[in-house]
Amino acid sequence: MTTSPVLPRTSDRFAGTAMMLRLMLRREWLTITITLAVFLLLNVSTAASINSMYPGAAERQAARAGLGANSAFRFLLGPLDHTDSAASMTVWRAGLFMVAALGVCVVLQVVRQTRKEEELGRAELVRSGVVGPLAPLSAAAIAASVFSIVVALAMSLMLFPLGAEAADVAAVFAQYASTGMAAAGAALVTAQVAKTSHIANMTAASVVLVGYLLRGVADSTGGWGWLRWLTPMGWAQLIDPFGDNNLWFALTSVVVFAAGWSLAAAVTNRRDLGGGLIAPRPGPADARHMGSIEVIVARLSAPLLGSWVGGVIVYGLVVGFMQPSVSQLAEGNSKFDEIIRQTTTPADLETLFGMTMMTFFAIAAGAWTVNLTTRMHGEEHAARTEVLLATPASRSRFLFAYIEMAMLGVVAILASAVVSIIVGNALAGGDAGRAGADLVQAALAQLPAALVVSSLVLALYGIRSRLVMLGWFIVLVALFLGPMSGMFDLPQWVKDLSPYTHTPLVPVEPMRWLPVVVMACLAAALVALAQAVFARRDVG
Repeated sequence: MTTSPVLPRTSDRFAGTAMMLRLMLRREWLTITITLAVFLLLNVSTAASINSMYPGAAERQAARAGLGANSAFRFLLGPLDHTDSAASMTVWRAGLFMVAALGVCVVLQVVRQTRKEEELGRAELVRSGVVGPLAPLSAAAIAASVFSIVVALAMSLMLFPLGAEAADVAAVFAQYASTGMAAAGAALVTAQVAKTSHIANMTAASVVLVGYLLRGVADSTGGWGWLRWLTPMGWAQLIDPFGDNNLWFALTSVVVFAAGWSLAAAVTNRRDLGGGLIAPRPGPADARHMGSIEVIVARLSAPLLGSWVGGVIVYGLVVGFMQPSVSQLAEGNSKFDEIIRQTTTPADLETLFGMTMMTFFAIAAGAWTVNLTTRMHGEEHAARTEVLLATPASRSRFLFAYIEMAMLGVVAILASAVVSIIVGNALAGGDAGRAGADLVQAALAQLPAALVVSSLVLALYGIRSRLVMLGWFIVLVALFLGPMSGMFDLPQWVKDLSPYTHTPLVPVEPMRWLPVVVMACLAAALVALAQAVFARRDVG
C-alpha cells in the first residue's frame, strides 16, 4: 500500500519566522544604517545644490526649458515636469536614479539572507532546528520590506522643509517603498531558481536596471511611452510626485512583491536545499591549465571584475552621452559661471564635468578592491584559502596574486570608464577626440589615489580578514571628504584625510607631481605592510 507524503501544517511551515527575522535584522543593521546614511547624504547634498543653483522660480523655469528639453537628461533622470519648489527639483535630480539604487540594495540583501546562506551551509543547519521551510523566506521578505520602508520614510520626510506638501511626500514615499518591495519579490524568486548567490544577484538586479533603461528609452524617444507600463521602475515614474500623485501604481509593485513571495514559496516547498534551475557552467574536466596560484586567483576573480567593468561601461556610456549637452546646465545660471571663473586655467563645463565624473569612477575603483577582499574573507572563512596554502604556493605569492588582481581591476575600471565615455560622447555628436585626451589625463591623475585606497584595504586584510568590512567605511570617508567635501563646512586638515583631495586637477590645472609621487610611495608601503603582516598571522 502506498501513502502520499504528509505535508506539514501551515503553521509549522512558518515556525521560527520571528526568530529568523530578529536574526536577519541583527546581522543587517549595520548595512541598513550605512545605506540609509548614504542615501540621506546624497539627497541632502542634491537639495543643497538645487537651492544654490536654482534659488528662485525664474531659475527653475529656465532649468525646465534647458535641462528638461535635453534628451540625455531625460534618459537619465526623466522629464522635468514640476519646478514649483526645491523639493520637486530635488526629486527629479535624484529620484528615479536613487529609487533604482534602492532596488539593487534590496536585491543584494534578500539574496544575502537566502541563497547565500544555503551556499555557506548555514541554511541547512538552521533548518535542522525548529524552523519551518518558509520561515527564512518569509523573514527575508519582511526584512526587505522594513528596509525599503525605512529608506522611503527618510527620503520622503526630508522634503517637508523644502516646500513639499503631504500628498507629494506620500507619493515619493510610495515610489521608494513600492519599488524596493517589487525588487525584493524578484530577488526572492531568483534566490530560489539560481544555484549561486552571484547568479541570483545578477538576475534580480538586471530586472531593476533593465526597467530603469526601458524607462529612460520611453522618456527620451518619441512613441515609446508604453515601455513605462512594463516594469516597476516605470510604475514608480507614473506615480508622478508633485503632479498626479497616483498611488495606484505603487499598489501594482506591491502585487509583484506578493506574487514573487508566493512563487518563491511554491518553489521552496518542492526543491532540494541547495538546488537550483540556473547553475553556473561546469568547469573543465581536468585542471592541468590551473598550474599556478596566479591562474587560480584570476579564474576566481574574473567574473567579479567583469561585473564591475560591465557596470562602469554602462554608466560611462550614459555619462559620455550627456557630456556634449552638459553646457545647457549653465544657461541662465550664474552659479556655473562663477565656478568656471574660479578655475585657475580656462576650462569649459564639459571638461569640468568629465574631470568630476572621473573622480567618482576612481571612487568605484577603490570600492572594487573592497569587494575583492570581501570575497577573499569569504574564501578564508570557508577554509578554502587554507587548502590553497597547503600546496607549495607560499603565503607571499598567494597574497601578491590577489594584489595584482586588485591593481589590475583598478586600472581596468578607470580605462573602461575612459573608453565608454569617449564612445558615448561620439554617439552624442561631441568632440570625442578632445574629450578623450582630457579624460586620459584625468584618469591617470586619479590612479594614485585609487591605489592608496585599494592598498589600505589590502593591508586591513593582511592584518585580519574580518577587518575588510571597514573598507566600505574607508571608501565612504574618501568620498565625502574628497569629491563631496564641498557640501560640508570642514577644515582643510579634515579634507586632507581623503587621498582624492590631493589629486591634481588635470586638465583644468597644471600637473603637480609631488602628491602623485607621495601617494604612489604610500600605496607601495601599504602593500608591503599587507605582505609582512599576512605572513605572520593565523589563517582562518
